[in-house]
Amino acid sequence: MAAFTLVELLVVISIIALLLGIIVPSYFSIQKKAKVTKAKVTVKNLETAFKAYLDYYRAWPAAFGGGAGTEMLKPVVDILNGGNSDKMVFYEFDTNAVANGALDPWSDPSADESTWRRYRFQVDNYDNKINPAPDGSGTILRSVIVWSDGPDRTNTSDDIKSWD
Repeated sequence: MAAFTLVELLVVISIIALLLGIIVPSYFSIQKKAKVTKAKVTVKNLETAFKAYLDYYRAWPAAFGGGAGTEMLKPVVDILNGGNSDKMVFYEFDTNAVANGALDPWSDPSADESTWRRYRFQVDNYDNKINPAPDGSGTILRSVIVWSDGPDRTNTSDDIKSWD
């Protein structure tokens, strides 16, 4: 009878191993898709927040870079999060963003700061044109664009862009 119990145990262990072999890769695939989706939603929402700021104040503050592509550091986060002259909140950031700038989903706030990547943005010069586009595609007809360097952390085709 002990041999029979051992066979049953081996069958159960085999079934569990098979299920884990199916579930674990699916989990990592779903996790990657969730980060991409989060980044897509965030770049669109941040673009909307920047546009709302421009609609309200009719001018870009100096912290927004004056037409150059810029990382979303703490001063920019503060301005959009209510640290402006009228205390208007254009985008509600989480605690990590308020302390560290707007980190994209592939950044771990508990890791070394040199590994962080923040969302990036570029504002126009009041002509509704971003030129040149950060991805080298020419002129983008918008007042502001926002992007993340994506999972590979460099400017490549996997970037998450608000103008796509």
